[in-house]
Amino acid sequence: MASMTEEDKPWKTDLARKTSLRREQVFRELEESIKKAGSFEDALKLSVETLKKKFARYTGITAYVADGEDLVVHTTMDRPNGPERVWSGGGPLADAAQGGKPTVVSDVSAVPAWAGVGLAAGSVMVAPVRTEAGLWAIVEVWSDFRDAFTPQDIRLLDRLVNALARKTPTT
Repeated sequence: MASMTEEDKPWKTDLARKTSLRREQVFRELEESIKKAGSFEDALKLSVETLKKKFARYTGITAYVADGEDLVVHTTMDRPNGPERVWSGGGPLADAAQGGKPTVVSDVSAVPAWAGVGLAAGSVMVAPVRTEAGLWAIVEVWSDFRDAFTPQDIRLLDRLVNALARKTPTT
C-alpha cells in the first residue's frame, strides 16, 4: 500500500482553513463585544466568558487586574482554586506577563511555581493587557492538557489583549 503525502490529504488543509476561519469569527465577535462594552472591566469579563464558551479545550480562564503591587482576580471561569491576589513583582504570573506578547508554558507540572497559583498540571497561556498607563490586566488561559495551545491560539490571545488595551480603563 502506498503512503500518502501531505498534498494527498485534502481534509487536513480543509480542517486548517475552517479552524482559521472560526478563530477569525470568534475574534470579530470579541472585538465587537469589547467596543460595545460600557467599561474596560465589562469588556474583560465578556472576553473571558466568550473564550470559555467558544473553546471547550480551554479548561479555565482567568483575568487579573493590577491593584497596586498585586494582581487580583477580576473574572474567572472554571479555574482550579488558587489565590485571589498575587504579587505582581514576581512569581509565575508576573514573570509570564513581563513581555509584550503571550507566554506559553507547555507543561506547568515541570515548573513547580505554578502550583502556588493553583495550576499543577496541563499548560497555560498568559498575556498582558498593556495600556498607556502600563500593565493593566493579565489574561490567563489554562488547559488541563500538556501542549494544548497552537500558534493560532497564541495569535488569538495576542489580538484579544491588544483589542482590550485599546479600551480605555476606568479610573
